[in-house]
Amino acid sequence: MSVPMSSEQSPDTTELDPLGYLIVVDGTRCDGHGICVLRLPERISLDQWGYASLDVEPIVRRSTLRRALRAVLACPNGALELVETLSPSRQVSTEPGVGTGRLRL
Repeated sequence: MSVPMSSEQSPDTTELDPLGYLIVVDGTRCDGHGICVLRLPERISLDQWGYASLDVEPIVRRSTLRRALRAVLACPNGALELVETLSPSRQVSTEPGVGTGRLRL
């Protein structure tokens, strides 16, 4: 028999690794469509020219991470990426795609 989880234990409100994830934008690919802002308005805004401007605070809540992933996937130019923040003790490889902490979609 399963016991319902309380709101404190809900997967939507649980925190991830304290280091979290960041959204990064490739300014050369952003055309200012603004779809990302509709998906994650508390973390993404548009600058004065209409291009994505991102919050620099790491994402540590699962519910926010899911919405951030939706924003990344909604970008028609693929200008957004989710990047895991790295602890000082983690090694980063110089080989492309290895040990960068990037979420590959």
